[in-house]
Amino acid sequence: MHKLSLALTFGALTLAACSEDLAPITKTWTETVATLTTRLADVSKTAAELKVRAGGVVVPADDREGTELKGRLDAAVASADKALADAQALIASGTASVNEALGKGKVAGVQTAIDKARSDVGAAIDGLKTQLVDVEARVSTLEARLAAAAQRASEAAAAAAAAVAPPTVDVSKAGEADFPALDFKADTDELDLEAAATRANLESLVALMNSCDGLAVEVEGHTSKVGDAKKNKALSAKRAQAVTRHLINVGKVSPSKIKKTWGYGGEKPALEEPEPGSAAEKAMDAAALAEARGRNERIRLRIVKPCPAGK
Repeated sequence: MHKLSLALTFGALTLAACSEDLAPITKTWTETVATLTTRLADVSKTAAELKVRAGGVVVPADDREGTELKGRLDAAVASADKALADAQALIASGTASVNEALGKGKVAGVQTAIDKARSDVGAAIDGLKTQLVDVEARVSTLEARLAAAAQRASEAAAAAAAAVAPPTVDVSKAGEADFPALDFKADTDELDLEAAATRANLESLVALMNSCDGLAVEVEGHTSKVGDAKKNKALSAKRAQAVTRHLINVGKVSPSKIKKTWGYGGEKPALEEPEPGSAAEKAMDAAALAEARGRNERIRLRIVKPCPAGK
């Protein structure tokens, strides 16, 4: 907003020769203009703060609605800018009118000029305050919109990271852990080593398997129910064997630690999954169905002999 800096001077007044005492009315104007200037300074401060806030609102280019709202906000800020300048100009013109009336030496004329200045500037300030309430609302709306979008993005990023991160496995206890982010190339038992999540999960498996000498596990392969059940079972067994080969050949895991590999196909889903083509499948939410199938396509590590205590 425009910086408020009003030099309030009456100049050298040449008062007309008269019998009226202008000192009281002059004091009235001095007090009036001081009050108006203080009020305008307060509103100007608010306007400046809102302009800074509005300038800090950056809407992503692909947010069409947000871009439209930002355009309206910028227009409201520009309108408030003009209203502030107009109010400042009214104080200046009111001062000139009062000075002119003082020069004529008539109390009534000065009072009329004071009343008009007070009314005009007061109305301008009130109007500006109303505009600033609108600007505040628009800024707050956009800030809330951006904050919500940032929160959604953060939650999505966290969910995505959690989905591909290796699970935490306690090798001191018997149990099992799924590695759904350990991927294979489509419809094959070839590990997708180009995928960062696959590499991270394999590295985690290697570290886990080499964490102690006494550990013994079984490796299971699982698929979703999509496709032929017998082929899925065979494919899941081959995938478990592919992971085992990687652990031994690349991770230098002792073959004695891997007691057995299994292929279950879609027989033991991690999440409930309807049969392909069934009414339940058609009724299921698409996102939920995709999540279930993604979770069911996995490698499971089953710890049958934990690490010895203290090792």
